[in-house]
Amino acid sequence: MAYATISDLEAWLAPEPAPANAWRLLEEASDAIDGALTGATYNPNDPAVQDILRRACVRQVHWMMDRGDETGAQNDLQSMSAGSRSFTRRTVGEGAGAAPRIAPQAVTVLRTSGLLTMWPLVVG
Repeated sequence: MAYATISDLEAWLAPEPAPANAWRLLEEASDAIDGALTGATYNPNDPAVQDILRRACVRQVHWMMDRGDETGAQNDLQSMSAGSRSFTRRTVGEGAGAAPRIAPQAVTVLRTSGLLTMWPLVVG
């Protein structure tokens, strides 16, 4: 289930219209948010939480549209050329330079709302 509607997305993108694949983008964005919130504790029926998830979702879709990478297939690209087609992929272990899978703006909404918190695990 998507956290935002096409109308929510249109309101965010105004005056631009929502793309033809808006519903699919909203579903993909909601899945990305779910992935970011793995392990988080919140009440999905709380209207305030629903508003936070809606706001994060439209920002995630906007970011996906700007990147032109709906599926995340290009997340591991380090560089790309168009002419004779040249791609350089990140290698495993390049975590510091890896492309994010969720929009920085969506992360900001989730963090400032308290849904996405980081608690250090201190052992010993």
